[in-house]
Amino acid sequence: MLLTKELENIPSRIVSLNPSITEFLFVIGAGNKVIGSDVWSYRPREAMKTVKIGSFTSANVEEIRNLKPDLVILSYPVQKHLVDSLSKIAPVLAIPMPVNLSAIVSTFEMIGRLLDLDEKASHVIGVYVDILKRESISIDDVLLILSLGDYVIPCEASYMASVLNEVGLKYVRGLKCIELITNKDGVMKVINKVNPRLIIYEGKTKEYRPQEIEWVGKPTIYTPNDTLAHYGPSLPLDIQLLIKALNNKESFVRNTSSITRPSLGDPWYKVFLT
Repeated sequence: MLLTKELENIPSRIVSLNPSITEFLFVIGAGNKVIGSDVWSYRPREAMKTVKIGSFTSANVEEIRNLKPDLVILSYPVQKHLVDSLSKIAPVLAIPMPVNLSAIVSTFEMIGRLLDLDEKASHVIGVYVDILKRESISIDDVLLILSLGDYVIPCEASYMASVLNEVGLKYVRGLKCIELITNKDGVMKVINKVNPRLIIYEGKTKEYRPQEIEWVGKPTIYTPNDTLAHYGPSLPLDIQLLIKALNNKESFVRNTSSITRPSLGDPWYKVFLT
């Protein structure tokens, strides 16, 4: 993680362009410090009330300047083009995409230390890891495909593969880097190469659209968009819904956080807040 400037005080005016970190901030009780965020920061629902100043890949620099933040949090390398311009406004914390569960934990720990909320952060981290251990399932050779306009297939060294492995969904071997593919033929080449027993397909929308996966030709379970492509506190809860759907032999994972968009007062977050 890169912090471009030393913090003079504990941050109290935070702009977060990282949806996973935005959710973590609210869950550890720092939501009142978040004054701006990207449009994908809708977990928890309270985050939707913050000023929206960009997408996951772009931001309105002048609007951020007007907010007078004392910390800006970015995703790296997706938003590395923003580091220089935003560093002129406030210290920037550039957070790399985690490569495994341990990296997620380390990221959360650092956020807790920066905000002097170590104890709350440690509690949430403990619950996060414990939820992953609640239920497991045993399926070998699992492949994840994210439909994000282009197709993204995570590699072995990704937090998604790591978390799936943690619950018994053993990720396929042989993918050493993230595959960004523009067409179905390219995806089929990867599928034929690794020969998965199960494909988890994260769709373009919240709705179940089986026509998106008719061409895959392998056992497939469909998750709504922005479910596994998010490593905030909702991820282990959504993973448990995935396991439940697989055990029930369902084709679609229902009621994920990307669909329900829970607020902090909803039962969804109770496990973290008690």
